Amino acid sequence: MKYQDLKAGIRSHLEDAAEDFFMVGYFLRQISENALFTEDGYKSIWEFAKGEYGLSTSSASRFMAINARFSIDGGEHMAEKYIGMGVSKLQEMLGLPDEELEKVTQETTVREIRAMKKRQEAPRSFYGFPKTERPEGSLLTTPGCGDGKYDCFSCCRECAIRQEPRHCRTAPLGNPFPCTRVNNEEWKKNIAYSLYKDECQLLHPELAPVREGDKEPDPCCLNCTNKTCFNRCDVAKKKDEDEKKQSQEELRKQQREAEAKRPEPSDRDIKAFYDWAGIKTTDNITAEDLKKRYKNAGGGGGRGAALQDYTGSARGIRINHKKELTWVQIAKRIKEIQEAEKKKADFVERSNGAQKNVRDLIKQQEEKRRIEAEEKKAARAAAKLQAEAEEPGKPEIIDGDFREVEDEPMDDPAQEAAKTRDERQEPEPVLCDTCEHEGECAGKKTHENGCMGYEEKAQELEAEAEPNPEEYARFDVESILKKEKGYLDGGREADCPAKFIKEHKILVDALTLLLEKMDAEGGAED
Repeated sequence: MKYQDLKAGIRSHLEDAAEDFFMVGYFLRQISENALFTEDGYKSIWEFAKGEYGLSTSSASRFMAINARFSIDGGEHMAEKYIGMGVSKLQEMLGLPDEELEKVTQETTVREIRAMKKRQEAPRSFYGFPKTERPEGSLLTTPGCGDGKYDCFSCCRECAIRQEPRHCRTAPLGNPFPCTRVNNEEWKKNIAYSLYKDECQLLHPELAPVREGDKEPDPCCLNCTNKTCFNRCDVAKKKDEDEKKQSQEELRKQQREAEAKRPEPSDRDIKAFYDWAGIKTTDNITAEDLKKRYKNAGGGGGRGAALQDYTGSARGIRINHKKELTWVQIAKRIKEIQEAEKKKADFVERSNGAQKNVRDLIKQQEEKRRIEAEEKKAARAAAKLQAEAEEPGKPEIIDGDFREVEDEPMDDPAQEAAKTRDERQEPEPVLCDTCEHEGECAGKKTHENGCMGYEEKAQELEAEAEPNPEEYARFDVESILKKEKGYLDGGREADCPAKFIKEHKILVDALTLLLEKMDAEGGAED
């Protein structure tokens, strides 16, 4: 029969007569065995029965069991001896063994069938079988029912003759331990209030996967997908916890691998955060303080800024999307920047002080030279005035009284030489107009190198000349070069700005070339 015919048959038999429940069970079995309910999007036969016809799981299960027990070869026809029996009677007969079932007739009432159950000499299992009896000396000792057909250690059914608890699926054979949910009255009370009671495999074995071999249901909390159920067994909870830990460890591993691929934050990145946070060289930076201030913080100037982004966490801080630094690491890097900033400030201060001292010294030298030049100029002017005052003039005789006097001794050698020349009637020597010495330049307006007073006069003029501030010697260049090299080396150590380094590098190179040129020319002044 086709799926639509089966559905229509169920509906018609449900509406026509109560005795047609047998055919309803047959149709449900056909749909269940062929999984036809999936065509309408149902996941199980129980959802199908509930959704299509409003049948509960227990009612649908009962109809299917009656059809399977009282039909001819499991087909759609009921055995002749059971035709006409109502659903209540057949339902009670499900719990009778085959030998007791033969005693039931059309005239047997439901009350009598129940009495027959009570009169059974020994209790029966869920399947209606007595305990399995083993012959004396048998090597088989596994408890169960149905002459070995069912074993207690794997049975999940509620049973009156259970001889040992059901074993946990994860228990080893050498050390088995029982399932904590089967035949547990306390658990039954708790699960009755659970949100998942209608989906519990232990309460509804028909929802559980079927075991290969005996085709019996095998319910277990390990098979349940409702991992938030508080009534799951400890084994399932431990498995859930292990899976969660494994998943978290795998996630952490992926995060570590991704983190390892990120580049290390550069000194420029750390300096950008240093400036953004407004940290000073005098601040006492500790890892605990940074964590307290920035563990839940984030920000940055966006693309193009020195600090594009930073994100703090309980572990550390990530700057410009690079590898995360712990709070201890970032505190250490910031302290290094503070030390570098202090060195730079000290160097700039020393450099400025040295330059100021040089400028002051130059001013002092210039002032000293100016004063000396003024003193020399004043001395020359005074000497000139004195010479003019001492030069003898031509006396004017107004009233002369001539008398003969004796010669006075002459102390001046020049006077004696002049007197000697007068006595010898020698001509007066001609002197140089510039240096007043006899020589090749005598009688000329300027002296020549042959003049004996040339060098003396030149030295005197050189001593009297004012120093030229634009003239310098090799010593001056070498002294300035040494200072500039000191500034350049100190600037590199203190990580000064590039402009500062560049300017002093140019000065060092220029002074070096000038010094080499002066050495090549014999140390002459430029």
